[in-house]
Amino acid sequence: MFKKLVFICLVALCTSVGAKEVKDNKFQIVANKVDSENNVITAYGDVVIFSSSYYASAQKVIYNKKDETFEFFDDVLIIKDNQIQTQSDYAFLDNKTNALFQKPTLIFEGDTNLWINSEKSNKKEELVTLEKSILSSCDCEDPDWSIKVSSAEYNSETKWLHTFNTRLYIKDIPILYTPYFGFSTDRTRRTGLLIPTVGYGSDEGFLYSQPIYIAPAPNYDIELIPQYKARRGKGLNTYFRYADSENSILKLSAGMFKEDSDYFLENQLENQNHYGWSIDYERNRLFSKGDSQDGLFVDASWLSDIEYRNLEPISTIDEDNEKKVESKINYFYNSSKYYTGLYFRYYLDTSKESNKDTMQELPQAHFHKYSEPIFLDNLLYSTDVRYTNHYREEGITANRYDINIPISYSLSFFDDYLQLTLKNETVINHLKYDDSNLDYEDGTFIENITSLGLSTDLIKPYENFLHTVNLGADYIDAKTIEDDGDLFSINNNTSELSFFPVSKTKRSLLLSLNQSLYDRDNLKQIVNHKLKQSIIFDEFNDPKLQNMENEIVYNYFLGTLSNKVIYSHLDNTFIENSTSFSLNYNDFTLRLGYYMSKDTPNSGKEDLESYRADMQYKISRDYSIGYYTNYNLEENMRTKQGLRFSINDSCWNLDFKFEKEMEASSSKLYDRKEQDVLYVQFLLKPIGGLQQEYNLRKKER
Repeated sequence: MFKKLVFICLVALCTSVGAKEVKDNKFQIVANKVDSENNVITAYGDVVIFSSSYYASAQKVIYNKKDETFEFFDDVLIIKDNQIQTQSDYAFLDNKTNALFQKPTLIFEGDTNLWINSEKSNKKEELVTLEKSILSSCDCEDPDWSIKVSSAEYNSETKWLHTFNTRLYIKDIPILYTPYFGFSTDRTRRTGLLIPTVGYGSDEGFLYSQPIYIAPAPNYDIELIPQYKARRGKGLNTYFRYADSENSILKLSAGMFKEDSDYFLENQLENQNHYGWSIDYERNRLFSKGDSQDGLFVDASWLSDIEYRNLEPISTIDEDNEKKVESKINYFYNSSKYYTGLYFRYYLDTSKESNKDTMQELPQAHFHKYSEPIFLDNLLYSTDVRYTNHYREEGITANRYDINIPISYSLSFFDDYLQLTLKNETVINHLKYDDSNLDYEDGTFIENITSLGLSTDLIKPYENFLHTVNLGADYIDAKTIEDDGDLFSINNNTSELSFFPVSKTKRSLLLSLNQSLYDRDNLKQIVNHKLKQSIIFDEFNDPKLQNMENEIVYNYFLGTLSNKVIYSHLDNTFIENSTSFSLNYNDFTLRLGYYMSKDTPNSGKEDLESYRADMQYKISRDYSIGYYTNYNLEENMRTKQGLRFSINDSCWNLDFKFEKEMEASSSKLYDRKEQDVLYVQFLLKPIGGLQQEYNLRKKER
């Protein structure tokens, strides 16, 4: 911005009548009047000087050619490297050493809007020494906050400012004094202290957490977060982030927290020490080249109990399952003809004393051959093979092999208005059992599935919109080729085998409808409607209507409204209903959601019912307020509720959040903790700020 301004002024001066110009190998001078005597050049009136690194203007400039020094008088403006702007009444610049003296001085840092007003400044190389200064990023005339110092040092290369005898003012009221204070004036990653969290809990007492950020190199950093709770205990969490290539990122975390004996005994916690760690790694293009793709994804976590998750400063675990943690390692290699995957799944249930009987998948291997023609262009075949090692230390285990070989042939009729697809699919399931107290026979199930499908894709244009319709009908029949051994849900319903279910395809008819309305001008979807209904024939060939799914999405100019319902004809009731609504109108945002599922003899679902709401209103340019809640209607319990208030000024930020939350507990006395927490964050841009947390009320359930 300043560069453009100076350039415009320069052009105006050069084109004005009487403007003079002096050129040198290192700089140019433009002024209304220029005098030269021996080695001294004196420029008067709207003087502009620019070089590869400096832009400067003043009413009078004296330049000494021999010493390469400049003296600036009246309305002095100096811009260095198009970033730092300084203003003063007088300035002296040594072009050989880049030393600069100014009196008085106004320094402006364009990236952060930080300004410093000093009685004197003296710059030698990259270090600027300042005397009796005031600084802020607010309005210069009447700043909301300011810092007054007796002296300061600013490094223009590292962008770090050291201040001495520092006093913080809110308007004209002194708030804080410290003999020394230092901070960065830009947003570059660098080692230092991040925003601390201080607060108070009704049963935990005073709490303090101070993140320590270490950035030794551009591609990795470390964050140490010690935390102290006066009546509960203390702990330390470590976070390590490393980009080992342009296609990868590694995140490691580990931590521990030790409970004080009094708190541990009073609350009857399962463990006095809480430990945990997590590994998150993503790498693309590990071995692949050209058009092929591959990737390695690791998301592994372990924790001693649920308290570790509750105490962790930066949560790295999905909280939806509360006491259950899933760790996974995935690798895939994908080409135009083949897909290969290797997956590991490890499940940890922190509510159990031991996970030796928890079923794991270590590993699962997957091979898929994409469809390609055989003999005829429309005759396609593919192959899908899976191997799963169901493993656990105690209890029955199994090696499972699943093979699927489909062959399909498609035809079009009536000028592509009707598509016919014939498909034959051979499915093989084989289970080899081990470590069981009962003598189960290895199971093999083979069936041949034949299907016939009819579909049509239609589109009709109207004056303002387009209407598309897809209709489909699939008839499916199956024949069992082999049914041997013990197979759960086929010939054996022993609960021990429920980990390895095998499904038998029944003769059925699947009907589907998918239609949409699109805006004809921009092709944005307005309405989408999906309807699915399946009919299954029992062993007596009597048709039975299965679950009907109906989903509709309406995208209007202010947001989206959607609803999906599943109706069970067997139970004559709706077994699932999910509805969501969003609204964005000027400064108001609203998000609503509702979910319901019902446990019926044929649904296979749980009794669940809940709603959620999230709304926010921007009162003015800088002020906003919000409210959010999650409520479990089935258990008549509010799992989360919060009120937000935020002030986001150009030079400072203040956030309030009052939250009622419910979290799981490892206490032997209660399963959950209900607490009221007040969160406060105050930031002075760009110097930093403070986060505060107050636990106002706690109730055990």
